[in-house]
Amino acid sequence: MITKLYKDQRAFNKLIWDREKFKDDQPAFLARLRDLTFGLIEESLEFIRTFDYKVHRRSKVRLQNVAHSHEELIDQFKYWLSLCDLADFPMERLEELYYAKSRVVRYRYQEEWLATIDGPSVIVDIDQVLADYLTGMCRWAREWGAQLMKLSPSDTRRLIENLDRIEKSGTFISSSSVGFPHLEWQKVKHDFRTRGGKQTLPVFPDAKPFLEWCRAQGWTIILITSRPVDLYPNIFTDTITWLTNNNLPFDFLWWANEKGERIEEGPATMRGQIVFAVDDSDKFVEQLRSRMIKTYKLDRKLPFDESDPTHNPLTVRSLHDLMEREKKMPGKIPFEITAE
Repeated sequence: MITKLYKDQRAFNKLIWDREKFKDDQPAFLARLRDLTFGLIEESLEFIRTFDYKVHRRSKVRLQNVAHSHEELIDQFKYWLSLCDLADFPMERLEELYYAKSRVVRYRYQEEWLATIDGPSVIVDIDQVLADYLTGMCRWAREWGAQLMKLSPSDTRRLIENLDRIEKSGTFISSSSVGFPHLEWQKVKHDFRTRGGKQTLPVFPDAKPFLEWCRAQGWTIILITSRPVDLYPNIFTDTITWLTNNNLPFDFLWWANEKGERIEEGPATMRGQIVFAVDDSDKFVEQLRSRMIKTYKLDRKLPFDESDPTHNPLTVRSLHDLMEREKKMPGKIPFEITAE
């Protein structure tokens, strides 16, 4: 139904402003964008004026003109369709994107429910803990990197060789490890972040069993990620969609550039009941441990000998490893960790 209406509006729009004629004219595009957006705002104001919303002007004898209100809603809808046309909105994905955004709205209001957290909880990172970011990013770069960076055949081969090496060794992926200039590599990262790359990340095999184990213990599962949602708001939707599509249980999703500070913003009762945290970043592990939170450092690529006296008991190779260690020393922070 809506697709039919969309096509009709697009046909009408083409009579007024054919975007194909202005596809290389950025000022004309922005002017059209401005006019449609302001038009939508004006129609919204017209809609509210069909109601007696101002108390001092409200009339008891005036009857509501419902037909007028509905007409103004249609005007808003037509402007919205026109903006969709201008922005190349994928109308065939409308229902999918609607429900994805609905899930996001629900979790955006979680802050109102923080006071209800009364019981043991766990703090869990996402990338390289639940989501295999390294593999996913390498796959994306293999598929789109050469095109985005306009590489020659020889540079394309070099890119693929470097990506294979990074994925095999577990090296941190960056412009330097990939071997291309920062601004060029940023094109790939930007594409990954804006075209749903986060939704394509593989799930580590131990992620779901670990979260289900946490849920079975009766713990509140709080996911805290440093993904740049401030720069890419769509990552909120991508993250929720990824969690939902992979049936990963959780209770809260928090965003933080500084995870230690984010924990301090939560209720004092909640902070005192954190059973443990798990993260792959040395920076965030240190932040959380400095606040006397038992924090496991997850390092999936580093083999170690448990008999080594220098081995840190809170360094684990997998979430299965973490579960076994937690069963042996539940809730206790080893002395050598607190003494650091």
